[in-house]
Amino acid sequence: MQTPMNMEYQNTFSRVVQRPGAIDDLGREVAALGCTRVLVVCGGSTRRSDLYERGNKSLGSLVVGLFEKVVEHSSTVLVTEAAVIARELRIDGIVAIGGGSASDTAKGIAILLAEGGQIEEHASRFVPPDQFFPKMLQNPKIPVIAVPTTASAAEVTPGLGLRDQQGRKLLFWDVKLASRLIVLDPQANCSVPVAVMASSAMNGFAHCAEGLYSRLRNQVSEGLALQGIRLFGRWLPDMVRNPDSVDARAGVLMAAHISGMVISNARVGIHHAVCHCLGARGNLPHGVANSIMLPHALAYNLDDATPALALLAQAMGCEARGSERDMALAGIEAVRALQIAAKVPTRLRDTGLDKALLPAIAADTLLDRGNFFNPRRTETDAPILSLLEKAW
Repeated sequence: MQTPMNMEYQNTFSRVVQRPGAIDDLGREVAALGCTRVLVVCGGSTRRSDLYERGNKSLGSLVVGLFEKVVEHSSTVLVTEAAVIARELRIDGIVAIGGGSASDTAKGIAILLAEGGQIEEHASRFVPPDQFFPKMLQNPKIPVIAVPTTASAAEVTPGLGLRDQQGRKLLFWDVKLASRLIVLDPQANCSVPVAVMASSAMNGFAHCAEGLYSRLRNQVSEGLALQGIRLFGRWLPDMVRNPDSVDARAGVLMAAHISGMVISNARVGIHHAVCHCLGARGNLPHGVANSIMLPHALAYNLDDATPALALLAQAMGCEARGSERDMALAGIEAVRALQIAAKVPTRLRDTGLDKALLPAIAADTLLDRGNFFNPRRTETDAPILSLLEKAW
């Protein structure tokens, strides 16, 4: 671990509003940012939801356009199309209503409006095993406002992922992309299917778990990660048992928000690298991929992250026993128990994923920047394929 005197920490510039009924004040909050012409970005199912109707009503005349083509694993093609519309409308803000794909689409639009060119030009690049080439995006970005309907925490982070036309996941990063305003309405969130919230919450939980062993971890991110783990452990099972509980929804939404703060600094590792590619190449929903892969990824890193996984075990309430490695193993088993309590998928074979894609997914994963931040060095795709086969 780094010493207290050796660290870097970048806070986000987000205003966060969480309370029942917060969606009905969205227009006032957006206007306070100085926005007068906003583009609303969402998917088709969100467009038909009560949460969207309430948000749109509150925004009123601030809305000058709607882009409702967002799909799971947003793409470079969609972002390019939406940016053309945004330029024509002369927008000064983007309101993303939905899950991580809505937020990622909004961030992608903001990149193109500010930086120009092709969206692919602005992606970071990773050369295994340990060469990372971040793309510096210097220009100011218009405000992104997020109303998240899942627990992915994409709205919190300065990063995003987009699928290119070859089925690869391109990753981007700019601290100016973090949402300027985040509206969390646990009452309105009760209309989101609990299965969607549960699987996306496993994504948020994974942010915290990977933040504990990331190569960029620091004392601030560790404290946030441990609190996020505690909150997920407390509220996720309760939400699954009581889907209409506003308190449980609020607890999960706050845990997710904290998880986004974790990876805004500590970043993610092999787990998210695999999940990015399961989505881009195999079209697996990101929350489902996270739900299945997390304990396998933790086991993959066991030898290189034992102290961090022991901390995870403590945060999950595991009884102290045996050696530090014993505690780390108990932490992994506690994550498996959380899978069961959350009623999320636990095997790739149960998802409809084509097993023949596993070698290609492993090859794609090797090139994902998550490997740069992971404690265990990965030089070939062979151990990644083995990891995928264990999850199968």
